[in-house]
Amino acid sequence: MTCIALSGYYGFHNIGDEAILEAVITVLRRHQADVRIVVLSADPLHTRQTYGVEAVSRTHLQSIIRVLREADLLISGGGGLLQDVTGPRSIPYYLGIMELAMLIGTPVAVYAQGMGPVHHRWSRFWMKKVLSRVDWVSVRDLASAQFLAKLGVVRDVVVTADPVLSLEPESSDGINEFWRAHGVEKSEKELLVGVALRPYPGETIFDERLMEIVSRGCSYLESKYGARLVFLPYHLQKDLPLARELASRTSSRSIIIERGLSSRDTLKLMGGLDLLIGMRLHALIFAAICGVPFVALPYDPKINAFLGKIGVAAELSLENLSFEDFLASLETALLRKEEWMANLQEKINEQRKEVEEAALKILSLASPK
Repeated sequence: MTCIALSGYYGFHNIGDEAILEAVITVLRRHQADVRIVVLSADPLHTRQTYGVEAVSRTHLQSIIRVLREADLLISGGGGLLQDVTGPRSIPYYLGIMELAMLIGTPVAVYAQGMGPVHHRWSRFWMKKVLSRVDWVSVRDLASAQFLAKLGVVRDVVVTADPVLSLEPESSDGINEFWRAHGVEKSEKELLVGVALRPYPGETIFDERLMEIVSRGCSYLESKYGARLVFLPYHLQKDLPLARELASRTSSRSIIIERGLSSRDTLKLMGGLDLLIGMRLHALIFAAICGVPFVALPYDPKINAFLGKIGVAAELSLENLSFEDFLASLETALLRKEEWMANLQEKINEQRKEVEEAALKILSLASPK
């Protein structure tokens, strides 16, 4: 039986990274039903119970070594793992796991990662050294491939789709059931607007200028359209304080999702929205999957890279965002849902084919020991 170890930002209850994990597990099992999957997780019990896989602590060295010895392949990714914006520990941890696997003799596949930014010279050198030696490297956007080329990584680098794009939208029954459980009876007359913001990387607060623009835009949607706002923290610890602050500036009818959601529940929530205002990459990906128009607030180049892959113009820039520009984007998004859905579906289908092709390549690298 083929055994695959997964290393990523798993078990931290971040909706985006948990969605990556679910998508990777699902697509691998679709092509090889009996594949044995072991996840290096910050919360092994939750990972085991949620996804029906094996899991060990991502920091327990003895367990990690045992898993890597048993594994036929280590998958590192997806997600934005190799960067030093969110802290100095990420790059040493993930490269260290790859180095350990190679030392043991286990093949390594770097899968659908978004590379950089990387500011420290030693980190750049180490990335070049390790990524030049692994068995396969794929990234989720062209900018990441170009970044590796600038580092001096001389090898084939495949640009593939984020695996989350392979997830399917929920049924209307599932969507309505989710919203009823949250005290909302879905109605065509009521506009539901999701808001998924995050602090700037490395910061604990949200820029007051941007907070004012977004809160004014939310208040405009409430007053003109009778919109009901739904604040969705993708990472509870980081995003929830921001959601509460923004909700305090809007109407008391707003809803704050104050618990962690599974990927399925997030798709149910997203499927009931009429519009999303989003900074988080995977909030925008979920919206695209569900055919929900969105206004993207690109805090990182990966957002614009994703927009380019699905054929959506990057209309806004946070550095010089004005209320007038934000308002115009909200109005445009509300007016173009039918056109949006028609144009988007073809792009999403193209991305799903890339996910399937990557899964087949990964499985071909995992020859049982």
